[in-house]
Amino acid sequence: MNFPDTKTITVYHDDPTITAIEQVRQSACITVDKEVKVDGEIGKMKLDSGKYAVGHFEIDEKGFEKAWNTMCLWFSESGYQPGDGYPYELYYNSPEEDPKRRFILDICIPVKTL
Repeated sequence: MNFPDTKTITVYHDDPTITAIEQVRQSACITVDKEVKVDGEIGKMKLDSGKYAVGHFEIDEKGFEKAWNTMCLWFSESGYQPGDGYPYELYYNSPEEDPKRRFILDICIPVKTL
């Protein structure tokens, strides 16, 4: 892995407003810049290109719900709706290495016009 260029990503496969939170499926991912061989439980996915709403946050572990709520509130004022594809969190750091123990991340949600 090529840190700090390698980023970690959490991809969400279910909507927690529809699916019980304990049943929401997630994929823990890392970015790669070349072809890699996968096997067994290690898989490969490509996130769709396109238009995304992106919110940048610097939060502690208790700030995730508020950050996601902020993104969802944006939709009600934006003229956009969630699009096809998976929403994800793109992390720029490890909170263990941050002096304030913050997560620095982007929340990325695919969008389409209303």
